[in-house]
Amino acid sequence: MERNTYKTSQLLEILGVSRDALRYYEEQGIVKPDQDEWNNYRKYDNFDIYTLLVADFYKKRNLSIKEVRKLQEGRAMEELETLLENKAEQLEETIRNKQYMLQKIKETKAFCKDLKEHLNQYTIKELPVYEVMGEFSDFYSFLEYPAILENMDMVKDDILSKIMKKFTFDENGLINSKMYIVEKHETIDNEKSGSYLSYSKCIYTIVEDGRYRNGNNDIKETVFASTLEWGKTQGHKPKGVAFVNTRLITYLDKKERAFLEIYIPVE
Repeated sequence: MERNTYKTSQLLEILGVSRDALRYYEEQGIVKPDQDEWNNYRKYDNFDIYTLLVADFYKKRNLSIKEVRKLQEGRAMEELETLLENKAEQLEETIRNKQYMLQKIKETKAFCKDLKEHLNQYTIKELPVYEVMGEFSDFYSFLEYPAILENMDMVKDDILSKIMKKFTFDENGLINSKMYIVEKHETIDNEKSGSYLSYSKCIYTIVEDGRYRNGNNDIKETVFASTLEWGKTQGHKPKGVAFVNTRLITYLDKKERAFLEIYIPVE
């Protein structure tokens, strides 16, 4: 085979790669082109091009540059099959995680629409099914947060979505509160022994909290008072518990705006 040589500009056009990508392949030892002794320009031959084609072939199959370089040193077919099987498993796990993240994006996007409809408005809604995985004392009890980490997948889950605040109250007002560590489900798994929250009828609203709107003021007393007053006018008798989720946080003037979802079960 005739040993043709090609300049860098020609190689970029032939392979459609960027100059930076080509330099990276060289730095990583994938190709080692000769250099013209007169002008120091790189000279690529047919084998360099073929090597780069192979490197791209395996890069598109999720191999790292380091793995491609090791592959160049020689591998038995069985080793290659094992490597590809491992890459397939890794990619499948990545796809599952990305699909989970996509679902979270869709849920948050849907909440943005709900926000426009339900902010400071009241309606009756079913509380989604939540499994209670554990509990701790308060949102700001940060030293208790390791209990949350024990009940979450650090790759897929975020802490804010794993916690829910429970309030208890009577006709005289709020009595106490605590934090639940929760996992949202479509339905209750009757074959699994666990503690579930499930209420078919709740007063539902969304309120804004955070420093941008309320400074350091605690709004829970006024929020519950107004929510329960609406329920009373509609003839709904509360069951003495309420649940609050943080669903969205954004910022204005470097101060957070927290949008909270409130469920108050009623008879």
